Amino acid sequence: MPSWIPRIDTPRRVLEERTTQAVSAPSTLDLTFLNLGVDGRFLSVSCSIAAWVTFYASVAARAADALRPISNDPPLSAGVLLDLKFDGTTTVLHPAPGSTYSNADQPVQQRVWARVRTELAVPHSATVGVLALVEYDTVPAGVA
Repeated sequence: MPSWIPRIDTPRRVLEERTTQAVSAPSTLDLTFLNLGVDGRFLSVSCSIAAWVTFYASVAARAADALRPISNDPPLSAGVLLDLKFDGTTTVLHPAPGSTYSNADQPVQQRVWARVRTELAVPHSATVGVLALVEYDTVPAGVA
């Protein structure tokens, strides 16, 4: 009787979009991407409004970055994976090759954490999309 080998689902390309709640003033809104696995590469990021979109390695890194002025660069060890500025005209950005993400929560989760910061003073919501190459959906065996 033949034995079957399980299908390998990674690496694979995934497009995930998340939309913030509607607000009517300058805002800072958090998003959580659920379908990008635990490790991967950012291929492109889109945002429907003028905003800074920041991605984090953990929910703790996102919380720790809450008070950083957007005009300041984060420290190298802050857990900021990607910090992108959308001008409202260009809606899709392609990060440099090698822009990767890896979940640093304990225990590791299939999550990528993000924050959208905007100075818009009119009613708005933001749709943020991530096209990623998912490399791992779960923690590889032997890694803790």
